Formats: sequence, structure tokens, C-alpha cells
Amino acid sequence: MILGSLALMAAVTFTSCDKTASSAAPTAIDSLSSAYGDYVGAMLYSDLGRMGKGEKADKQEFVRGMQLVFAAPQEENIRMGMQVAMRMLAEMDQLEQQGIKVDRVAVMNSFKDVFLSNDMNMDQMANYEMDFRDLYQRAAAEAEAAKNAEKESEPETVQNGMIGQAYVDNLKANDPEVKTTDSGLSYKIEEPGTGDKPAETSTVKVHYTGRHIDGSVFDSSVQRGEPATFNLQGVVPGFREGIMQLAKGGKATLYIPGKLAYGNNGTPDGSIKPNETLVFDVELLEVLPE
Repeated sequence: MILGSLALMAAVTFTSCDKTASSAAPTAIDSLSSAYGDYVGAMLYSDLGRMGKGEKADKQEFVRGMQLVFAAPQEENIRMGMQVAMRMLAEMDQLEQQGIKVDRVAVMNSFKDVFLSNDMNMDQMANYEMDFRDLYQRAAAEAEAAKNAEKESEPETVQNGMIGQAYVDNLKANDPEVKTTDSGLSYKIEEPGTGDKPAETSTVKVHYTGRHIDGSVFDSSVQRGEPATFNLQGVVPGFREGIMQLAKGGKATLYIPGKLAYGNNGTPDGSIKPNETLVFDVELLEVLPE
């Protein structure tokens, strides 16, 4: 909206003031400043809540931020520096949302050391980029591991894991055909199928029905009446390993523990709970050629 108002300003053709005109008659130029402030204020009035992070936006702090910018020296380099700083702040906010804490003082000090140096070549620039990308990947992995460790100890996560394990233990006690792999996947083969089994990178056509351990269905290609086709790299680890136990025409029931399904987070919509054990009835219809 702000950009729109600026475009509107750009469309206006300004002419120099007539020094002989009466000061008692305000011109459009005289009135434009207040009108511009009114216009942008009105445009942002109802949108401030959506712009802020919290449910309640602080209008006084919003205005204070604008005043800090307006009061800054009107010098092009300072304005460019402020724009870069705002973009960096947005990027640092994104990092912190991932659980990567950023020290703004350290960022500024390092920035000045490099930016104000008197010599820089392409190799140095490439090294700085490589160092950042490498450290970012490591920091993101550390942050994810910390989140998982915290989530793993939450009561719901622990309880769901225990319920799922008890369910599978009971199945195995009453049905010796239920097998468990080293990874923790349990399965029962109804029909092994014929031919070659798929590899972990294969593209397959399957029919499946996904159920909670209480029997309720959360997803089913059978109910939709159309088989699903996908590469096994794109599915949860337990489903991939289970399909790899079958050949074309094979049928099985998979009992996938949370760690091989949707992990300690479950699904974003909450339909699958943290560390929940899932049951899949699967039929391998076809292994597609590479």
C-alpha cells in the first residue's frame, strides 16, 4: 500500500511555485504533505495488526519507528545503510524462528571489520560465503536437534510412544507372523508378490489405507478409488521400508512407530499426533521403470 501511494505521488506532475501568488490561497503542493500522511495512515490503520508479530500491535511504537527513520540524516548512504540493516534484521528474525540465536553486536562488529577493510578479492568473498553456508547448515541441524530433544521429553510424545509400543507388542504376542526389522518397523505380509522388489529410490504405484491404532482412517487411496504413484524417497521412512519388503502384487500391513513416521512433531494440522504409531494396509501394484 505504501508503494502504491508512492506511485501515486510519482504520477503527479509538480510545477514550481508562483512566487507572486497570494499566500492566503494554499496550493496543492502546500496541502499534499498532510494529505499524504492522512492517506498512508488510513491505509495502514486496519492492517497494523496483521503486520505485527503479536495479537496486539503497539501503534505508538510503530510511530516511534517511523520517527527514527524520518529524523535520520537525509543522506543517501545513510538511507542505503538503513535499508540493508532492515533486510538483515528480517533475515536474523527468520534464523531465530528456526531456533538459531543471533548476536546482533557480533554481526555488526564482523560486518564492519569486513566492509570497512581496504582490500577484498573474489576468492575472499567466496570463502566468506562458503563459511556462512557451512555454519548455517550446522547451526540449523543443532537447532533442530535441540527442538527434537525438547519435544521428545514432552508428556504427550512419551505417552504416544508407550501406547504404540504396547499395541505392537500385543500384536506380536498373538501373531507370530508380525515381524520387526532392525529399524523398528513391524509388518505382516499377506501376499509377498512376484518379481523384483523395489529399491529405496524406486517409483511405485500402490493402494494404501492409513489408520490410527484405534482403527480410524486418516488417509486412503482405496477410498479415493485411485492408486497413488510416488517415488519412495518422498515418503516417511517406515512406509518406504515396508514397501521394499514386497514385490509386484504384494500385500502387507505395516506398523510404523513414530520415529519412522512423522516424528516428535506429528503433522502440522494435528491429525497425526507427536510420536504416534501408524498402521498402513498396502498393496504394491507396480514398480515403474527407471
